[in-house]
This record gives sequence, C-alpha cells and structure tokens, in this order.
Amino acid sequence: MISMLNIGLGHPRFIINDLNLLIQILTLAIIFVSLYYKQKGKMKNHGASMALAMFLHLLTFLIVMGPIFFQYFSYYSTSFGETLAQVTWLHAVPGAVSLILGIFLVVIWAINTSNVAGCYKRKRIMDTTILLWMISLIFGIATYVLTYL
Repeated sequence: MISMLNIGLGHPRFIINDLNLLIQILTLAIIFVSLYYKQKGKMKNHGASMALAMFLHLLTFLIVMGPIFFQYFSYYSTSFGETLAQVTWLHAVPGAVSLILGIFLVVIWAINTSNVAGCYKRKRIMDTTILLWMISLIFGIATYVLTYL
C-alpha cells in the first residue's frame, strides 16, 4: 500500500491532502448552491458558481491530485490486486472524465453566458459530469482514508 509514504500528522503532504479534501467538500457545497440557482432560474449565477467549482477542481488536480497520481503511477498500474490501487483508479478515471467535461462546459458557457438555450441542449452532458464527479469524490474520500488514516 501507499502507507509506504510514511506520512504522519503534521507532515506538509498530510496537511496539503487535508486541505485538498476540504476544498473538494467546499466544491460539493458550491455545486449544491449552483443547483439551487438553477432551480430558481438564476442561470448566470448557476453558470458562475459551476465555473468556480470547476476552477477549484482543476486547481486541486494540478497542484495535488495529478502530481501524486503520476508520482505513484507505477504502483497504481502494477498493483491491481491492492485495494488502494483499485479505489484510486475508481477515483481517477471518473475524475479525469468529469474534469475534461467540466472544462468543456465552462468554456462553452463562458463564450456566451447569455445563451441559456445552449445550456439546455447540454443538460445530459452536465448531468453526466456531475454524476462522474460525485463518483470520483466518493472514491477520492475512500482513497484519502486508505492512504492517510
């Protein structure tokens, strides 16, 4: 397992991963607020809050999750029998797809924020993105627990 990281409480990497987990939970809260805006018909607020959630997700991927995943890629790609490797893949694959879809959706929205009809056409992509992100979040929390607790 990656407990070979020998990371204890107070270690900078432990603190960074704690912060990453908190940011992911904050992102979930932002998504819920965004869905509330959507329900109330405040589409610009919905788009802006989803863009904020996407930005936080991208930032944490670039700073924390991506570097750790690629640092230990050889472990993840050769230890399929290990629970940690399996859970990490179940976190990484839907997370990567949701990240790509999220970037696509935010860029399309940012190009023309007033085109609400275009958003409705992409509703299935949006729903799929949220579902994949939620799956990734669940397995990300499991990865955190298996690695750091």
